[in-house]
Amino acid sequence: MAGDILNLKTFRTWEFNTSYPSRSVLFPLVTTGFSFTILKVLHNSGLFGNIINSYSLLVFPRFYLTCLSFILDYSVYHLAYLWGADPWNALTLLSGSHVMLVFYTRTFSNVIEAALFALLMLLVAMDIKQANVAPRPGKKERKNNQHLIGIVLVSGFFNRPTFIGYALVPMLLWFSRDQKCTFQFSLRQIMKSFFGLLSSVIATSFLFIATDTLYFGSLLSETDWLLKDGNTMYSLFVNISQCLVLTPVNLILYNLDQKSLIAHGSHPWFTHLTVNGFMLFGGLHISAVVTGVKTMVNKFACKASCHISHKDNVGKKLPAQCSAATQITEYLLLVYFTPLLILSMFNHQEPRYISPLIVPLVILSAPKCEMLRWKIVIVLFNVLGSVLFGCLHQGGLIPCLSYLEKTLHSQNPQASPPEHSLVFYHTYMPPRYLLNVKSDQEFTRIIDLGGSDVSVLNNTVNGLLDNFSSEHIGNNQEMNVYIIAPGTVQDDIDNCGFQWKTVASFFPHLTMEDPPDIPSLLSEDGLNQLNLYIFKAHIKGKKLDRT
Repeated sequence: MAGDILNLKTFRTWEFNTSYPSRSVLFPLVTTGFSFTILKVLHNSGLFGNIINSYSLLVFPRFYLTCLSFILDYSVYHLAYLWGADPWNALTLLSGSHVMLVFYTRTFSNVIEAALFALLMLLVAMDIKQANVAPRPGKKERKNNQHLIGIVLVSGFFNRPTFIGYALVPMLLWFSRDQKCTFQFSLRQIMKSFFGLLSSVIATSFLFIATDTLYFGSLLSETDWLLKDGNTMYSLFVNISQCLVLTPVNLILYNLDQKSLIAHGSHPWFTHLTVNGFMLFGGLHISAVVTGVKTMVNKFACKASCHISHKDNVGKKLPAQCSAATQITEYLLLVYFTPLLILSMFNHQEPRYISPLIVPLVILSAPKCEMLRWKIVIVLFNVLGSVLFGCLHQGGLIPCLSYLEKTLHSQNPQASPPEHSLVFYHTYMPPRYLLNVKSDQEFTRIIDLGGSDVSVLNNTVNGLLDNFSSEHIGNNQEMNVYIIAPGTVQDDIDNCGFQWKTVASFFPHLTMEDPPDIPSLLSEDGLNQLNLYIFKAHIKGKKLDRT
């Protein structure tokens, strides 16, 4: 979006590659795209000076997504109220979670997924509750939310196809209930409910497909077939269908290839259930597991009691009481664990993929008085989670880019601009738009080596220095080669065939791909491993002072 709207130098990731687009562009357009459009209008107005910089480029879209995340607060409050839980307990657990404080203040597509998931749960709960309440005399019966549900379903699917897993349990509940809110899991009832969604599903799908086709495809650029004589309706339909871009289908086909998943990292199937669930939700996840086991035991106990009471013709109300006491809990457990198990079927399992499950989890935990006994543990866990994910993990990358942005724009505009080569080594992929470099400016080169071997770094930097020396012999052209790398790989850089000096460092910065050595971390200079450094490279043999 920064490249499309602000004409900044960016890197288009594989999901948005025009040759095989796998993610819909509509949500980026209405979130970060809208934020950058506002920023561009403010800049062009001249009232705020040079408002486009690394800080505003970072904050504007993050502020937009943070505001959007309050949909979760709204949904959780009303869901807790509908289901008899304490809304303020649920909101306290939600707002105090590091998932909300860190993940949902970032520009992740999971923020959109969580908001749509929360809205879907609320719309289904409102329909179920409404069917249980008889209309007052003289008032018309309110219509259900079927069109809104259809819009949310399709939007969630085009945002991330994994939304199917999140929507499965709420939609099975919605499909299998009739007008009197009695549950009839029959094909006839499901088809009747499905046809009620059809119009909104078709309209919303058309909007997403049309947007993606116009953005990625060649529907408007290649229209020779439209002007040909003798075109039939069938041939026109075939030609148009060949130009359509179906991003969710492309993403599903991509993920069905095991080689594609392995390229992004492979994890054991139980990672979400054991590691990621605990890292994100802590005691709430453990409480859900314990509650699930207890509910299953009580379910079997109720069935056994039902069997005994049926034989003895006593205690006829016991089964109904058992069912009433566990109905909401069973539903929330299914809403929580079903997507968890579905997403566990994929080899690549990042923690943020299950972050939308915070919604059913806080409602499930809200009525539990025992959670209050652990409030100190919950607070400490979320403080540590916020520090780890929000400050330590790759924490030096954004300040580093802000520093580099000021460096790149600090030279005299009338002088010949120096060439800058920025080599990122063993860091996450840098968001290049924060450098605020126009796409047509050739004096800045960005090279992302990722987790490459040190020999690749050595060859890359020496190649840049040698090429510049041979091309600019006898002129005063200046070239700066900066290496951005964590302190944990500084020893490797020492062994390269070039000299360097430290320009700046940023603390804290923790990279789990190159974790610090614990014994060295406790030494006098051990905290240097938790820095992200900017090194300036020079040709070996040139005298320089290290700072």
